[in-house]
Amino acid sequence: MHVGWLSIVEPPAGSDRVELAELTQRVAGRLHLLPRFRQRVTPVPFGLAEPVWCDFPAFDVHDHVRELPPAVVKLGVQRCVDAFFSEPLRRDRPLWEIALIPRLADGNCALVGKIHHAMVDGVAAVELGLLLFDIAADAEIPSPAPWRPAPAQSRASIAFDAVADRTSDAVRTAGRAAGLIRRPGSAAAGVQTVARATLSIARDVLQPAPASHLNVEIGPARVLVTHSIALARLVALKDRCGVKLNDVVLATCAGALRRYALSCGERPRNLRVMVPVNTRQPGEHTAGAGNRITFGFVELPVGCDSTAERLRRVSASMEALKRDGRIPGSSALLAGASALPEPAKDRAARIAASPRLYNLIISNVPGPRTPLYVGRARVRSIHPVIPIPDRHALSIGVLTYDRSAHFSCYADPRALPGVEKLADAIEDALIE
Repeated sequence: MHVGWLSIVEPPAGSDRVELAELTQRVAGRLHLLPRFRQRVTPVPFGLAEPVWCDFPAFDVHDHVRELPPAVVKLGVQRCVDAFFSEPLRRDRPLWEIALIPRLADGNCALVGKIHHAMVDGVAAVELGLLLFDIAADAEIPSPAPWRPAPAQSRASIAFDAVADRTSDAVRTAGRAAGLIRRPGSAAAGVQTVARATLSIARDVLQPAPASHLNVEIGPARVLVTHSIALARLVALKDRCGVKLNDVVLATCAGALRRYALSCGERPRNLRVMVPVNTRQPGEHTAGAGNRITFGFVELPVGCDSTAERLRRVSASMEALKRDGRIPGSSALLAGASALPEPAKDRAARIAASPRLYNLIISNVPGPRTPLYVGRARVRSIHPVIPIPDRHALSIGVLTYDRSAHFSCYADPRALPGVEKLADAIEDALIE
C-alpha cells in the first residue's frame, strides 16, 4: 500500500550520472519540513487505541536514500523498477524510500520513490516529490537542520496518551454536534448531504460492481507500465468536445481497458471506478499533512463500442458526481468513521477496499507545468504509482507534469498476463 513515482532524469551537461551523495544531501536538508519522515508506526499496548507515530531514535537518512547496486542495474530499468515496487516497506522504521538508478541505456538516470499510504495520499505524494526536486537548475543544496528525537515514551505513557487523544476526539465530535443543534439550518443541510452520500454508498454496496477479470487474487509481484502523452493533444480534445480534461483522461482509459479486455479474450464490461477527490481548500499546505482525499464512484463505459458515446457518458457521470452532494457527504462519512468501535471500523475498511464496491482506481493528479531539476539534472518525466488493495489487480494513475500527461498502469503481472499491452492501448484509444 505504498504510493510512489518513477522519474526519468537527464544528467547535467558534462556528467553521465546523478550523484548519490548530492541527492542524499538534498533530501537531508529538507527533512525538517516533514517530521513524519523521521517517525515510525508504534502499536498502542493492549490495542487500546489505533497505532501512533513516534520519533525513531535510530533514524539515518542513508537507510532511506540509496543507489541500486550494479548487479541489479544490469537487469534493466524495467526489472529494477518492478522489483523496487514489489518489495514492501519495512515496518520497523519510517515508511519511505528513494532509490537511484544511476545510468540507463539511453544515458539518462532514474529515480524511484515510495511512501506508505498511511502517511500521504497521491496529491501530497506529488508535493513530497517536489521537496526532492528543485524549480531551478542552479538551486543550492540545503543544509540539514539540527534534529533531536523526542524522548522515548513508556508503554503505559503511549497507551494513556492514545486513549486521551481518542477521548478528545469524541469530545470534539460532540461539540460539533452541539454546534449543529444551535444552527438548525446548517444541521439540516449537513444531515441531508451525509444522508445522500450514505444512500449512494449503500446502493453501491447492495448493487455490487460488475464481475471483471481485473478482480482476482493477487500476489506480491508488481509491474509498472508507463506511457506519456503530450498535454496539448488532450487539451485540444477537451476544447473541441467541450468537456473537462479529466473526462478525456477517463474516456481514454475506458478505450484502453476495452482494447485490453478484447486482447485477453474477455468481453468488455462497464466497470465501476473509484475516483479519488482532493478535499483540500485552495492554498492548503499538503506536504506531511496525511490523507486529505475522499472518494467517488463512476461508471466507466468500457462495454460501449462508440468512442463519442464513451466520452459523453464519462462527462455526464462526472457532472452527476459533483452535482449530487456525494463528495462532501463521503468526506463527512470518512471523518465520522474514526468514531466507530474497532470491529465496525475494521469491517467498514474491508468493505471500502472490496471489489464488491469498485473494480479499479483511476487517479488523475495535477502536477507542475514547469520543468523540475535534481541539482543540475532535469526531470524529464514523473509517472505516479497508485496502490492496489486485495483482489484489485490493476490501478491507473495519471500525472500532468511539464508539457505531458504521464500514465501509469500498476498491476500484478501474474494476475494480468500481458498487462504491458496497456501502454499501446492507451495511445490507440487516444487516437481513436
